[in-house]
Amino acid sequence: MSVDRAASNASPRRLTNAAIRLHAVYFFIPWERVPYFPGQFVGPYKVYVLLFVLMCAAWAVEVIRFGGRKPAPGFAVAALWFWVIFWAGIVHGYVQDDPIKTSVPFYRLLADTVPYADGMLAWYLVHNNRWGREEFERVLESVFWVALAMGVESILFYYSHIPNPYSLNHEGQFFLSMFARHHIVASRLGLILAGAAFYFYWRRGAWFYLFASFAGILLVFSTWRRVPIFALFLGAYLLILFFVKFKRRPGAQEKMKSFFVSCLVALGFLACIGVSAMVGTKVRGEFVEASNLSVSVKERFFQYARAADVLIARPFLGGGPRQGFLYGYSKNTPASMSAYFYGDITLYESGIRGWSTSDLFQENPRRSAPVSLHSLPMNFVVDLGLLGLVLVMTMLTTGGMYFFKIYRLPPHEDSLHLIMPFAVIFSTIAALFVAVSTTAHFYPYWLFAILLRFVRCLYGEVLAGLFRGFPISRISPSGNTP
Repeated sequence: MSVDRAASNASPRRLTNAAIRLHAVYFFIPWERVPYFPGQFVGPYKVYVLLFVLMCAAWAVEVIRFGGRKPAPGFAVAALWFWVIFWAGIVHGYVQDDPIKTSVPFYRLLADTVPYADGMLAWYLVHNNRWGREEFERVLESVFWVALAMGVESILFYYSHIPNPYSLNHEGQFFLSMFARHHIVASRLGLILAGAAFYFYWRRGAWFYLFASFAGILLVFSTWRRVPIFALFLGAYLLILFFVKFKRRPGAQEKMKSFFVSCLVALGFLACIGVSAMVGTKVRGEFVEASNLSVSVKERFFQYARAADVLIARPFLGGGPRQGFLYGYSKNTPASMSAYFYGDITLYESGIRGWSTSDLFQENPRRSAPVSLHSLPMNFVVDLGLLGLVLVMTMLTTGGMYFFKIYRLPPHEDSLHLIMPFAVIFSTIAALFVAVSTTAHFYPYWLFAILLRFVRCLYGEVLAGLFRGFPISRISPSGNTP
């Protein structure tokens, strides 16, 4: 398929493509009140709903005008499964007089499905619009410019020590970013900026993108969150592994040299992790003592165990979109797994920060309640039950398959130019997934859908270039051969 034909296939779908690109403005919307945005009237979640409605309207117009394609069987089953358990969960909650379901307004239950439904629709539209590399890069560029604005702000206010009260947390301890006003979003977005900018640098060769990637790294370090820093080094380590493997030429001497370089990279990776954790701990002033750090680790694993409790108690229905964490904090959820590891769960809850033995969920499950289990994959599982577990495991196994199949390819002349774009996006996804394993406020599932489809496109491009014997110059942006 030529470039012109790929462009003509995508041209009738301009409305939905533009609606997906517009999702990048989500990262501009602050979680708290800032001078430039009326957060008390329109928060990030309301903007998310507006973006979803806009994308649905664009899709409806294009379906009437151009029709639509059938979704892939696996995706169709997952989407149908999602809507069945959502409505069945609501009915079951009202029939059983569930204190969590019945105390939440019905419109809120519908609104809470938006991040999931928006991600599913974005995944389908990529399939329906026959996206090639060109379309993926346009969306990635939209996210890149938004993230770059935050990166520039972090340099101006944090690293230049310009006084700005709106860039500090409520205790005035460390920098949060005036744009997002939430350290979790800012640091994770820094990972996206670093990866996207380095991808464009590899594709286009402009030094501007290399400096932009450095700005993303500074954005990660400006918040001193330990897990995003760990994820940054993990992504860099994976990227170096790809580079070292495919930079060498075939031969025993080159293979031995590559092995030693990989060992040195692994040692450097571990050293960087240790230093970043210690420095981050020192800067943030939290968990300085090892005993306190062990309490933090125990608390995190206890939350994972409570997520397993929810999965065991509600395997088929889950807790519902953005409701599952309430079951994780509720005493009404049987402590099957957590009691096995931690004994008396009531005594353990009373000794953990943020865990209360008071029965808040009987009166109002949202009053004084935590906002998540502090792990996006775990929230996915407690929200959707077995469906969430299947989707998370599918993503992990598929990513592992892509990694090992590409990494096991023998080095070939000019293969580095095909492999590295794939490696950059794959490393970005891996780093982002690890980073959100301990975060609550990160709901852009549409971005995960785009990145996962993008790495699939690049995977096909690599196979087309290396196995079919076509020169690199003849590979179209869609990843297909002429």
